[in-house]
Amino acid sequence: MYHHSSLHLYQKLPQRFLIMTNNNLEMLTAREQLMEDIDCIIDEYFQEYGITNDPELVKVLCDAVIKNFPTN
Repeated sequence: MYHHSSLHLYQKLPQRFLIMTNNNLEMLTAREQLMEDIDCIIDEYFQEYGITNDPELVKVLCDAVIKNFPTN
C-alpha cells in the first residue's frame, strides 16, 4: 500500500506550532477587519457631515494598525 508522507503533516507538527499558527491567523483576520472598519467609519463620518473624504487619513490610521499589530 502506498503511503504519502505529507498525508499526516499536521500530526507531525508540534501542538505549540499549530496553536501559534492559529493565533497568528486569528490576529491577522482581526487586524484586517479593524482596517476595513476604519475605512467604513471614516467614509460614513465624512459622508454624514458632507466633508470630502481624505484617503490619506485612512492610510495613516491603517498604517498605525499594521505598526502595532505586526505579522511576525
